[in-house]
Amino acid sequence: MFEVDLLTVLAPGEVVRKEALAALREQGAVTLRHYFARGRRLQPESRAQTIARARNDVKQQGRSPLTMFLDRDVVLPPRGIEALANALTADTEYGALGIDYGPPQPSPAVHVGMGAVMFPRRVLERITFHAEPRRCECQCCCDDLRKWGYKVDYLPGYRAGHAKPPLEF
Repeated sequence: MFEVDLLTVLAPGEVVRKEALAALREQGAVTLRHYFARGRRLQPESRAQTIARARNDVKQQGRSPLTMFLDRDVVLPPRGIEALANALTADTEYGALGIDYGPPQPSPAVHVGMGAVMFPRRVLERITFHAEPRRCECQCCCDDLRKWGYKVDYLPGYRAGHAKPPLEF
């Protein structure tokens, strides 16, 4: 059984989607503890800078050896978190491993989205999320991990989806 801290960044007024929460009940041999941070944009911050600041805040929460960022609308496949945990513990050269939820990427993926990505806590503690012009916090994180000698990629054979937006009348 793996212990995993789930970290979710929410903008003001946002909540985790029901479909995303329901998928968490099918994640296999894992114990999940969910932590949240509210990302409020400070002027003149970009959206990516706001997200990076919120990721740095929420990563301080929890103490499990495995930590996963999960966006509020990402619907994970069954046993996806368990598969990530198994893969990360089997290969300590990985600094992060994600489940792809966007257009398919080649492996190793140059850009691994932080919306469904797991880190060993010991690696996450080294990271300071930041964004640069024309580089989101995801890409900056991937580049930092590789600079430190870690691998970062998507877990083959697993795909996540996005919850459908609610209908508005």
